[in-house]
Amino acid sequence: MEGKRVIHLELKQTGEHRYFSSPSALYNTFSKEELRIARQSLLNYWQRTSAPYENAVCIIRKGALKQKNQGSRENKTLLYPDF
Repeated sequence: MEGKRVIHLELKQTGEHRYFSSPSALYNTFSKEELRIARQSLLNYWQRTSAPYENAVCIIRKGALKQKNQGSRENKTLLYPDF
C-alpha cells in the first residue's frame, strides 16, 4: 500500500462517508453494535482478503492516502481501494 492508510466507511442508511486513519479510530467513533462487526473480526477479514467489507449497515474499505512529494506541485489525492 502506498502512502498513509485510510479507512473509508460508507453508511448505507444515510449514504454518509467517513474517513479514519485506522480501524482503532473507526471504533473510537462507532461501536461494534452500530457497525455490526467487531474490530477484530474486521481485521481477520482483511487478513484473508483486501476486498471491502460489506454488511446490511455499512461498507468498510481500506486504501491509501497519497500525499504530494516535497517540492511537487501535485495536489494530495485520496486513493482507494487497496486491491
